[in-house]
Amino acid sequence: MTENRMQQEYTHSMDVGPISWWSWRPGMRPEKALFAGAVFALVGLALAASGLVTLVLGILDGNSPPLQLPGTVTSHSTVAFDNLPHLTIHLHAQGFPDQVMPAVPVSAAHSISDGAHVLVDYSPRLHFLYAIESQGRRYPIPGSSAAGNPFGSLALFFLGAVICPYPMLLTLLAWRDLNVGRGGRKKQQMRARVVGLRAAISSGTRRTGMMPVPSRSWHGVALQPLDSRITQQVMSFSIPEYTYALLHEGDTVEITYSPHLHYVYSISVVEAAKTGKAGKAVDSAETAQ
Repeated sequence: MTENRMQQEYTHSMDVGPISWWSWRPGMRPEKALFAGAVFALVGLALAASGLVTLVLGILDGNSPPLQLPGTVTSHSTVAFDNLPHLTIHLHAQGFPDQVMPAVPVSAAHSISDGAHVLVDYSPRLHFLYAIESQGRRYPIPGSSAAGNPFGSLALFFLGAVICPYPMLLTLLAWRDLNVGRGGRKKQQMRARVVGLRAAISSGTRRTGMMPVPSRSWHGVALQPLDSRITQQVMSFSIPEYTYALLHEGDTVEITYSPHLHYVYSISVVEAAKTGKAGKAVDSAETAQ
């Protein structure tokens, strides 16, 4: 059995008030965010479009005459998972399966014998098999209808509609970070004071004899801009663990980040809190995330 544990450590200065560590900006590298956002946006759009199209076609099929295909019953059987009788029907039509095994009501299994010629009713657009006709009698297929599955189509549409917005926003922000317009910059620099640090470490342990679960961690820094032109009082960023270990509350740092996604390219200490003296940057290399 696996036991997951989340350990959180954070500090912040009291003079800036409570710090909100939640952000809708993912802090992803723009190239990765553009790819991930585009892929998930396309998946969401495909699901929503599929649900909408099948719903509309199902409504049209429910109000249209069936597509009737001739067939011959070759055998009877009972399937264990639904405990219903099934007919094996050989279809005499191109573009459809050579053989189908629909579940049928008990009355149909008793009335239709092997070798009987039947008409199989399909919905004209979605091709749902929903009824069998034999000797002037019509037997509906249990659990099927000419309209298909409207509730499933609605669920598919709403799932896609829920998935789409954030990936589309992510794609837009990544595109803007990579293609900043005239007068803008792809990277922004800011001098700020470290007012908070936070580490959230998720660790998993298993019983002896099983493979250990690797831990996952998140590290963040809260910065108070020293530039009066930046109206936001405190900004939080996601940073690598080794950068987190080098920073201390009260340090004055210079950070380079993307303007929309807030991906941190580099962060360096220009004045340490303990000595109060400007020194060599402790981390000027591009962060790896």
